[in-house]
Amino acid sequence: MWINVVDYGAVGDGQTKDAVVIQAALDEARCTERGGMVIIPAGTYRLEKTLYVSSNTHIIAAPTARLLRDHDGYLVTNGRPKESFEGYDGHSNITIEGGIWDFNGVERRKMHNCFAIGHGENITLERMEIRDVAGAHAIEVCGCRNVWINGCRFLGFIDTGGRSFSEAVQIDLMKAVWVFSAFGAYDQTICENIWINDCYFGSSDTEGSQVWPRGIGSHSSTIGVWHENIVISGNVFEGTSKQAVRGYSWKNVQIHHNQLLHCGAGIEVSSPPLSDAKDTKNIFGIQTGKSQPCENTEIVSNIITGGLSYHHGIAIIGERTGIMENVSISGNIISDSAEQSNYSGVNIVYGDTVKVHNNILKNLKGTAITAGKGNSYNIQDNAISRAGGDGIAIIGSTDGVDIKNNSIHYIQDNGIVISDKVKMAVIHGNTINGVNGRNMDACPISVKQADYVTISANTYFDEKPEFQVSTMLNIASSCNHVLQNENYFPSPSRNASQS
Repeated sequence: MWINVVDYGAVGDGQTKDAVVIQAALDEARCTERGGMVIIPAGTYRLEKTLYVSSNTHIIAAPTARLLRDHDGYLVTNGRPKESFEGYDGHSNITIEGGIWDFNGVERRKMHNCFAIGHGENITLERMEIRDVAGAHAIEVCGCRNVWINGCRFLGFIDTGGRSFSEAVQIDLMKAVWVFSAFGAYDQTICENIWINDCYFGSSDTEGSQVWPRGIGSHSSTIGVWHENIVISGNVFEGTSKQAVRGYSWKNVQIHHNQLLHCGAGIEVSSPPLSDAKDTKNIFGIQTGKSQPCENTEIVSNIITGGLSYHHGIAIIGERTGIMENVSISGNIISDSAEQSNYSGVNIVYGDTVKVHNNILKNLKGTAITAGKGNSYNIQDNAISRAGGDGIAIIGSTDGVDIKNNSIHYIQDNGIVISDKVKMAVIHGNTINGVNGRNMDACPISVKQADYVTISANTYFDEKPEFQVSTMLNIASSCNHVLQNENYFPSPSRNASQS
């Protein structure tokens, strides 16, 4: 059934209040057994109240149809305030495509989500432009499964106070009314099977607005449940002040082929921090005092350039009780961080079985790759050039590290450094060209407080006067069981220095 909002009295002249008649068209679709197709032609529709979309509704808005918020609530939700659902039994099988959904946040500063979608399944939002949202989120997907967000543009955010963490797209948990206030029930329903593809996150150029703090992410959790099966691909993030993507209590995650341009931070996937009391309670509301493990994360073939003044390019952040397990970081390009940045290209803490392979890291102000407090780190075949810190640093209570066949060029500090209770490390086949750019007595390879270390078949050379070293290989007296062989370390010294 095709329903045109004009036939119900919508004017679309930018002055007439059209929400009541558009809602009548949506209600007609609701009353139809198989739902309906609601058409919104070109025009500017002033919306004086929230629009409610029910199951089996397909909204098609013209590309130039502007839906302008002229009230203090949500623009669109799939549930009324007095409705209550459990699991995925809310309004479902909904598609909304096209249109310019203008939250008008500079004029209407009351914080709300533009789209609040909860307790549903089989939801598609595509080819929409969402502009100038005040405080909250352009799209909040809460306790939903089988959701596709494709080809949308997220332009402009207005911080109404204390909202520097807001995401344009939030993947959220049906945890409490303060998490999702549109409707309930609050039964800890997770999000699963979420695809966000080919979207753009940037500026609206509206005076008084800014770029979103975060592009896609979550910022609430409950111990014992995880968001699952999340794919983020082909998106462009430009100028976010914090992370472009922040996975939080997610598992089974793919983040690939995105472009991040001059963002404050790149891609972060983390477990709940022990310092957050509200996020370390279980489903019964009991404080556990613990985080939780998160597993199976793949971060592949993303381009991250510029920025990184807030945090790292790619960050895997676990906790002692919330290990990040089974992580692959490969084929990414991270380059040209801002002058004020001192963050790493890749940073890993509390990981288990983590591969960092075939990445390009160039012109970074901090250390290129930092990892620690974990198990089974494999750092291999990366091309590192012009890092402001170390090339590769393994720091802090780590068991099992393979650093192999990396190319490391023109580093301000050490080429490779291992320190602080690291066991079972192999440093093999790395080519290092130029370290100690600060002239602070750094060296190509430095090993401290480590046990069972093999250093073999590594090569160092320098060709520029600003990269000079007095020690080629530093093995501190705090180390035990260190084997070195077949390294090529030319003058000034071919021998290890014991310190």
